[in-house]
Amino acid sequence: MAIYNIFDYNEKEMEEKLVSEGPGLKIDPAAFTTNHITGDFPKESGKSSIFSALAARFFFFLLLLADIVWGAYSLLAVTIKLALHIITFGLISALKKSLARSFLSLKRSIVSAIALMIAIFSPALGIMFSCMYFLMYDKTGVDEVVPSSLREQFRLLFP
Repeated sequence: MAIYNIFDYNEKEMEEKLVSEGPGLKIDPAAFTTNHITGDFPKESGKSSIFSALAARFFFFLLLLADIVWGAYSLLAVTIKLALHIITFGLISALKKSLARSFLSLKRSIVSAIALMIAIFSPALGIMFSCMYFLMYDKTGVDEVVPSSLREQFRLLFP
């Protein structure tokens, strides 16, 4: 299948129209190209883009450290509650519910850790992985894990 430049037709049509209007007109073809943009636009300095990239990765690293602490706490809680659950032969329903919540917390911390490790190298990809998990598998986790500034966007995606 051929690839066409859709702007090519418009440029030729404009040039033909101006040429046919009268003799003696000076036509500058560069004025009709779509890529020719003039104006005073603010230029982004290289220092600010490097600083913002480093700052984003630094904050993802800090979040990863906090997530590791959260994961260690969740693992300890699951281990203790699982041992108590086995000792009591699963007869205590409150302990069973608490074990299920602790296991869910451990699962969330593992997913968040993976997403944050990816986000250190590619922020958009890491955020996409975490959003994908919470949208597909853990919609209740949006209220508990996702920052309040992003919760409204998540709620708009839910049916």
